[in-house]
Amino acid sequence: MLVYTLVILLFSSTTGARNLLGRVEVPQFAFEGEKATLRCTFNLRATRLYSLKWYHNNTEFYRYVPTERKRHFTLQSSSVFSVTEVFRSEREVVVSLGKLRRGSSGHYRCELIAEHPSFRTEAAGAFMTVLAETLGPPVLVGGREIYEPTEVIKVGCQARVSSQPAPRPSLQWLIEGRKVDDRWIRPYATPHGHHGIALHVPGRLVAEEGGTMRAECQATLGTHRHSAYKVLRVRVRLISYLDDYYSTGTTVHTSGSLVTTTVAAAVVVLKFP
Repeated sequence: MLVYTLVILLFSSTTGARNLLGRVEVPQFAFEGEKATLRCTFNLRATRLYSLKWYHNNTEFYRYVPTERKRHFTLQSSSVFSVTEVFRSEREVVVSLGKLRRGSSGHYRCELIAEHPSFRTEAAGAFMTVLAETLGPPVLVGGREIYEPTEVIKVGCQARVSSQPAPRPSLQWLIEGRKVDDRWIRPYATPHGHHGIALHVPGRLVAEEGGTMRAECQATLGTHRHSAYKVLRVRVRLISYLDDYYSTGTTVHTSGSLVTTTVAAAVVVLKFP
């Protein structure tokens, strides 16, 4: 699953020294009218921070300068999003972008500058795409209320249709919270252009677990996830019958005494798969 577009700097390409900038986290996808969180971590060690800035398509919108006594940080106005500082410490800065628009898409970069005398500069970033429609739960198609143990349970799962061109979310099936074995998954496409994955599970497997199991289909796009579920039910037969044999008694003579043994009818309950 893609959680964030994550950039981790390990070594400087020019000096061979360890970088001061740790990692930069930018969501791969966001949605119009919602928020996105950006994170920039660093480890200054022996030096001090002169400034930390965030850019959107090379336009600065956030600046943190510890040496400025009156205003430690500055938020620049933007026509495509609002900016809020969420958290700041000696190791990271977290900002939130709100009221996102399609124009909020673009490259986001965190730039760090060390204090005098080096004024060493490091930067890293990633691209975020803002989509017009939010990710909705997937659609389950087919499937019945109950199956026989000898049948194969078939349920399809496909992403909701979007009126706007957008990346297709990834789909996966889980049963009782565990990812389904690839043997029970079949990809499919409909004549109308819908794509999905179908669950093909032998009913006997559900019967062996007591007759019911929860199947969940997850749709994931970046950090966003929605799911839909269905309870799989398989008929488990309990058959009672009277064993059709009786004994009227067996007479055994032992040492002149009479012993009568009676075999009673037995009721046997069998559970069939």
